[in-house]
Amino acid sequence: MTNADTLIAALGTQLNTPLTLENGVCALFDQDREVAIIEVSPAGDVAVVHCKLLVRPDPGMYERLLRLNFDTGVMHGCWLALDERSEVRLCAETSLQQMGQTQFVHWVQGFVRQTREMPGLLRTGHAGMPKPTAPRPSLGALSRSL
Repeated sequence: MTNADTLIAALGTQLNTPLTLENGVCALFDQDREVAIIEVSPAGDVAVVHCKLLVRPDPGMYERLLRLNFDTGVMHGCWLALDERSEVRLCAETSLQQMGQTQFVHWVQGFVRQTREMPGLLRTGHAGMPKPTAPRPSLGALSRSL
């Protein structure tokens, strides 16, 4: 059993359901709702977790998505992306090399909590997001000779 298999099994124990990796992927669903998709690299040293967020795109969505990606305090190590169907997904990545079972379970649980908070932030915006207050200087104004 690899470290990744051990970590997935520990998550299953915490959730009271047997979990395994199939071709490097473990999908968590609550009835028909996607909770998290965990993908482990072929080498078994990195895990990526992602989840489709239930949000409807609107004209300002992409700007809010990019602004949230810039706010590390709100994103807690996650980022937002669009999948091949232009659906918004929350994503995170971690190294598994030094991760213990408890750390892994907490990492996944924290990610799932983040998936619950993110749709509201995307719909309404985040008050702490940086907003441009003045036009940015041109690159020419920033350049100087050495």
